[in-house]
Amino acid sequence: MPVTSLPPAQDTELSLSVERAYRESLVTDRLGALWSLIMAKCFLAQWAILRFAIPISGPRYIWTLTLIMAIVASAYYLHAHRVRLYLLPTHFRVNAAVLAGLVVALGFVAYAYFALGLLSAPMAASLAAVLLGSWSLARAALRRAWAPLFGAFLWWGLAATALRSPADQALLWLGLGLLCAQALPSFAVAARASRRRV
Repeated sequence: MPVTSLPPAQDTELSLSVERAYRESLVTDRLGALWSLIMAKCFLAQWAILRFAIPISGPRYIWTLTLIMAIVASAYYLHAHRVRLYLLPTHFRVNAAVLAGLVVALGFVAYAYFALGLLSAPMAASLAAVLLGSWSLARAALRRAWAPLFGAFLWWGLAATALRSPADQALLWLGLGLLCAQALPSFAVAARASRRRV
């Protein structure tokens, strides 16, 4: 008995399409988790440099080198798994639309803080944490997973904490949020998807 009523050629094409979509989803989930971990490392290292007066140039040796190596490694990872990452997908799905909205909103927060000086460091960190918490909530709804929901509540808790903390701790709360509220739930989602496939 055939699994579907489609002709054999179309049935095979459908199976391959589903397999490819699963593989791409798993690869991007893992890549997103790794990038959260990388950004957490950058924020926490920059906070430690400023907090303990370590004589190292953070922008040069932490941010620039880390991001260059991460971009190269990500490109090789995507190539090894035969996945193409489009900045503007032809079919602009809900997940991509929400992510694009998050990036634009975080860009406005960064512009208001760095260029205009309208926000204090605690306020900027708190707004960023609220936005990232909203992204985690959207991921929890789209993926039907509990881990991003836990991450959303953790982000919002960190937003309230950052708002009441001294300015020199803003990077610390963002780094901890990226580690505990973003990276760990993302790894949990990827592991869950991998187990369900098996």
